[in-house]
Amino acid sequence: MDFKQGGQAIQRIRKELGMTQEQLAEITNVASNSISRIERGLLMPALPTLIEICNALGIGADSILSAYITQDTPIRWTPLAEKLGELDLEKQHKIETILNCLIRTI
Repeated sequence: MDFKQGGQAIQRIRKELGMTQEQLAEITNVASNSISRIERGLLMPALPTLIEICNALGIGADSILSAYITQDTPIRWTPLAEKLGELDLEKQHKIETILNCLIRTI
């Protein structure tokens, strides 16, 4: 299995956070050239390293691994649930109403 999509996800999120590869390497105690290889899909990180990277980026592993999961699972909804949880209750109710309308029309 190649890790190209996972590496691209790590790179995208790292850049969105305004973090350099060197900063991520320092936080995770992983060599910066290894971070580069991971982001380019040339190196698949070991599970402890992936966990360190996810913790450093403040994300769940599903943000990185969802491209490799072929079964629909509730874990794919985690990023959406987190975003909804950040909204006030009134906005959550509005989004729920919109989703219910969408579901009825599909």
